[in-house]
Amino acid sequence: MAASLAGTSAARAENRYAFVVGNDAYQNVSPLRKAVNDARSIAQTIGTIGFQVTLGENLTRRQFIEKFNTFENRIQPGDTAFLFYSGHGVELDGANYLVPVDAPKVAADQQSLLKDESISTDNMIQRLKARGSRAQIVVLDACRENPFRQTNGRAIGGARGLAPTQAPGGVFVIYSAGVGEVALDRLSDNDTNPNSVFTRSFLPLLTDPSQSLVTVAKETRTRVKALATTIGMTQSPAYYDEIDGEIFLAKAATGTPALPTPPAINQPAPPSLPLPLPSAAQKNYRAPAMPPPPPAAAGFIFTDSDRVRLSPAQLRGLTPAQLRLARNEIYARRGRFFRDPALAEYFGRFPWYRPYAWDIPLNATEQANVSLIGSMER
Repeated sequence: MAASLAGTSAARAENRYAFVVGNDAYQNVSPLRKAVNDARSIAQTIGTIGFQVTLGENLTRRQFIEKFNTFENRIQPGDTAFLFYSGHGVELDGANYLVPVDAPKVAADQQSLLKDESISTDNMIQRLKARGSRAQIVVLDACRENPFRQTNGRAIGGARGLAPTQAPGGVFVIYSAGVGEVALDRLSDNDTNPNSVFTRSFLPLLTDPSQSLVTVAKETRTRVKALATTIGMTQSPAYYDEIDGEIFLAKAATGTPALPTPPAINQPAPPSLPLPLPSAAQKNYRAPAMPPPPPAAAGFIFTDSDRVRLSPAQLRGLTPAQLRLARNEIYARRGRFFRDPALAEYFGRFPWYRPYAWDIPLNATEQANVSLIGSMER
């Protein structure tokens, strides 16, 4: 029973969770106009691409902490976490803090007080890392004028913008503006768009399955810069990528963001594959040279086995070696290491194979396909 439960845990479907916050109604510093609208728009959009969303609006410090704690406790190893914040933020001693709506108006010598009353982005990231999240995407539309700047020129934190990040592995951070720049809420007083300049540029790119996260960040920067230029301003969103491989948010409506999947191909029979692979116990075994796969297949026997359930009819006629590779390519796509040197060498030939763990979770479709293929191998 213990072994059975352990196997179930290792193969649990990966989930995608989002924590989205918009703060407009500041009680002691200048209020904002579009942060809540930005949060609502983001929450609605990423909900359509498979994220389970926790939305917060005009949160006090206590409310922020409670909501984040609930969100944090949902994260399990292998899950993906998406954080979006729109509102006031400030850089203090090289670190970034998000400002809740009940933060006090502090004096220039009260920096420690402001740290205690605000939310550390580094702390949020580290807590999610400790939960074993596979990837964290952090989007901060908080690069506005420092709300604690005083008329005599003294201020807590930088005059504007947030500090550049030192993102740990597995984290992708997008800022709505570059270092020292201000993020524009609107282009003019007559600007009727409900979203900030950054969010209106970022939103439509999230649901495009052909756009990797890096491409989304670059295209967002291009669009924001163009809009800011129309009113003589400079705003150039920055991003920091510490995730191996590429993430396509809209390509995986369930499970974690997937590595880019090559175009599906329709062919009556699978490609020719090698004879059965020897056991890893044969220490002196050297894998034979394998013929290159058809380019369109990019090394996959079934290009969509992570999204579409296979049928017995599709598997009939495959050799045991082909079935074994079809089963293991499901794990390979997710980034599993292989102890069998033949499998490691075979999948290592393909650019989409980026191993990162021995035990990797599978989504429900992948679990069903592994089970079906395994039953036909016997």
